[in-house]
Amino acid sequence: MALHLYFPLPETLRLAEHAVTASEHIPSLTETEFGVACPGALEWVHDDGVYLMSNGLPRLTEPERPGANLTVYALGWDPRLDGRRTDPDLGGDDFVEHLHLTEKPGALIEELHGARAAGYQWLDLMVETGTFTYRFTRTPRLA
Repeated sequence: MALHLYFPLPETLRLAEHAVTASEHIPSLTETEFGVACPGALEWVHDDGVYLMSNGLPRLTEPERPGANLTVYALGWDPRLDGRRTDPDLGGDDFVEHLHLTEKPGALIEELHGARAAGYQWLDLMVETGTFTYRFTRTPRLA
């Protein structure tokens, strides 16, 4: 059964807009290794919780925590509110996965805008060991 990670769409869109409008970006490890340019991306992070960040530079920071990157936690995965959680579908190691926003066809930034305009409230990353997909939903399906 897939793990569903729900990210609030308005906050996710704020990160995405920052990433696509930034003139510089932090590349993924693969992009660094192969020397390819990095387009705007959401960084999906699993370390102290599960969250999204913009890869745009300069970084988008949290007003109440100077110097800290602005993060959008998945529902139920903020360790300050929910404690530390694990799930076998996320694996045992920490990771950063880039969700590129402008790659065609079906650019994610366009899908985010379309979903928001249609009244969707959540980005749902559906994770199974070794793979993930996404969709948009109006309400989270809580287990």
